[in-house]
Amino acid sequence: MLDLTQLDQAAMLTLALDHTTNPAQLRALAEWIKLVHVSHSNQPSTSLHYLTTLAPQGPLAIFLERANTSPVVEALVANPNTPAPVALEFAAAVPAAFFANPALGSWLLANPELLRQLEPLYLLQLLRYANIPAPILGLIRTMSLAIAQTVELDIGSNPALATDWYAQYQTYKQRVALPATEASLLLQELLSLNAINEPMLSWLRQSSLEQHQRLFMQVSANSTPAFEPKTLDFSPKYVTLLDAPLAERMLVANSNDVKGLAILAEDDDPNIRLVVAQNPATPRTVHQLLELDDSQHVRAALARNPTITPKLLLMLARDYSWSAVPIRGAAARNPVATPEILALLAQDQASLVRQTVLQNQHIAPEIGQQVCQRALIEALYSLDPWLQLLACGHPATPIEHLAKAVNSPWWLGRAALAENPSCPPAVLEQLANDGNCYVRLLGQRRLEHV
Repeated sequence: MLDLTQLDQAAMLTLALDHTTNPAQLRALAEWIKLVHVSHSNQPSTSLHYLTTLAPQGPLAIFLERANTSPVVEALVANPNTPAPVALEFAAAVPAAFFANPALGSWLLANPELLRQLEPLYLLQLLRYANIPAPILGLIRTMSLAIAQTVELDIGSNPALATDWYAQYQTYKQRVALPATEASLLLQELLSLNAINEPMLSWLRQSSLEQHQRLFMQVSANSTPAFEPKTLDFSPKYVTLLDAPLAERMLVANSNDVKGLAILAEDDDPNIRLVVAQNPATPRTVHQLLELDDSQHVRAALARNPTITPKLLLMLARDYSWSAVPIRGAAARNPVATPEILALLAQDQASLVRQTVLQNQHIAPEIGQQVCQRALIEALYSLDPWLQLLACGHPATPIEHLAKAVNSPWWLGRAALAENPSCPPAVLEQLANDGNCYVRLLGQRRLEHV
């Protein structure tokens, strides 16, 4: 039995190139390739290094990362002994190898529906390749209306571009459906950052949908009133305080009675502990206990406390779970938040937290830029074509992510990338050879001026 753990890359390449390698071994090699390319990281998903280098940023990351491209993969996909489903799985990553496979014709004769097994986005990604044989393009054209429209603009379909081709291209852009309700929070963030440029901003304004009109309504931020501890007009019985009536315990929790607050930090009622956590009179020694509380609401209240130490606030800000969004939001709003904390939260996965960072009066200009970049990263890796179109065309999208958009399944995203002044020359060269006629022309024109 073949033990792939004992083979180095050179041996694997030899195995993949050998047309006598049996299909079972090639299937095993494919499974091994998928296994070793899975991203493993123990780093928190909102750390800046993780975001810029390792993280699967969003649902579209699997299409943009192109991790499964190597000489071994190319040889595997081009090998006629590779089972058709295996070759198809890697086809969008290495289309030249797939279409060069001498067995492709027999695969399609045996199963004319073979290409229908590809997910639609993988099929759209496959259409980036400029040398798809005409008969296969005709087959792909029949799969759906959206696919057919993309095939019509494929260079292999010999589309005739009029002299006003750029105006036609703009019309295609305007037809892209505006984001759904699920994207409202990110859209609101992008609007507050002035990150939506014309003409896309006008398209959004002209929408008759209520979800889009609400984005332009100015809603004043709810400010949390300052907590003012009260002086008690009675002396609590500390020994039995935890057994006292709820009303008495709540009075103590809202007071400046330091001893009583320390006792109530261990109260069974989370509502009492929450008040203690946000009370600025609560001793800092008690904060350590509350930071370990099993209630996220209590920990969020502690993150709001203006007397918390920056060190402890940083610990709370590093709770990367989705249930801790209120905690990180409270930390971002706290005047105690240091530039380190704000820089961390500016890269948060939750748009709500990033927007809260912008409301902090102590943020430096570069923090605002980081929030903008993180919002554009989220847009780039979303499954929403309109948001990706925005991110691909925005010059502030971080270059290490922007360059990956060359693998976008949506040709309009790649076209926006070709027009982006931040697009690197090496990426423009790829776009200048794209399968889509508009992307190809835009890439070629930009290269002439680089």
